[in-house]
Amino acid sequence: MRRILFSGDGSSGDLLPMVLMAREFQNAGYDVCVCGSAEFSQMASDFDVPFEAYPHNYSKLYLDNQRTGYIHNMRENIRHQEMLYQGEYELLSKIAPQFDVLINFLAEVFVPSIAEAFKIPNIKLYTFPMVPCERYAPPTGLPFVTENGPLNRMQWRAAEMAAKHLFSYYKTVNRLRAKLNLPPLKDLLGSLSRCDHMMIGLYEELMPACETWRDMDYTYIGPCLPTAQVPLSDELEAFLARGSAPVYIGFGSMRHANGSQLTRTLLDAVKANGVRAILAQNTSDIGTGLRESDDVFVLRDYPIPHHVLFPRCKAAVHHGSWITTHLAAQAGVPQLVLPQASDQYQWSAAVSKNGLGPKGVDMNRMRARKLSRAIEQLTQRQEYETNARALAERVREIDGVKNALRLFESLEERLSPQKRVRVAMA
Repeated sequence: MRRILFSGDGSSGDLLPMVLMAREFQNAGYDVCVCGSAEFSQMASDFDVPFEAYPHNYSKLYLDNQRTGYIHNMRENIRHQEMLYQGEYELLSKIAPQFDVLINFLAEVFVPSIAEAFKIPNIKLYTFPMVPCERYAPPTGLPFVTENGPLNRMQWRAAEMAAKHLFSYYKTVNRLRAKLNLPPLKDLLGSLSRCDHMMIGLYEELMPACETWRDMDYTYIGPCLPTAQVPLSDELEAFLARGSAPVYIGFGSMRHANGSQLTRTLLDAVKANGVRAILAQNTSDIGTGLRESDDVFVLRDYPIPHHVLFPRCKAAVHHGSWITTHLAAQAGVPQLVLPQASDQYQWSAAVSKNGLGPKGVDMNRMRARKLSRAIEQLTQRQEYETNARALAERVREIDGVKNALRLFESLEERLSPQKRVRVAMA
């Protein structure tokens, strides 16, 4: 099994672990190809791995339509998912038969049907809760996170019913499955746990296993994060040298309805607490038109080498993606999550539960006073810094990319298209 197809159809943070794994596998002698949204082809080129683009642009389908608001973000997530399925079918149905193994991002609902149709072993990468279980609720983008088993089971069942009766997930997936001569799925969310093996690309301390995973074939490999020590810009280096370690503030690829208002709220909060700040603009409009000073730096470079920058910061304020949460944890800096959608509320809860930072501030209900208090706690409570450094030391040797290759090599001989495992709900 030398030919491996990787798929990460989502944001740049969803694709990056696939690209990093593909490079590691390629260096070990495997033939690889990565599939992702067309706009991220440069990422694959930067890491010198072959890339096939899905016929869609993830930012145009989803990210550009984001703004604060629970219902709005849930609706946009539902709408764009169904459009992704069609593009995944169009590309993978053509190229998948050329490969021996498919490794895909767990949130890709349709992609495993390709592996089933062409009898290709399927390994999934788990980076946030997408497997029905008791410990974690589905990532619906609502600010209600609990480890109450009965409540979480109810939420998964409600999500399954909504996918079947309120939205057209089932209709879309089963229409495409019919084109592949596959029978219709009857448990769409339950099918996410069926695969040949599950690689959990997270720190186990931040998201421990659930007892209801007992029937699932899984291994914690740790997060797949970049490690190359790339240089920061001269301008950023000069800013870092001019004063105390700043607080990093950035929201990845998330969009906001009023960037200027958010910028003012953020700057008022850091100024009130006497800390310097780096505002990472990325594809948002925070910091637009802002004059830089000794206290504030607007980071417009992209991509951002967080793994190089975070260790030089006092703390990180971010949106709560799995990858940013783990980059801050790896760097050993306290963090504050400002969640807006999807699994971000889960990571916000994980940060506060593990004592890595204060309770998150919901971006959909942002209040200046609440944010200012949270940043005060973030930057002044010593226990957050102590806990963050201790966690970083405990996970220092965990390399998800190298572990993924080792795991695959140990699984290679027993991978077969007949073996399928799943999570049993309690």
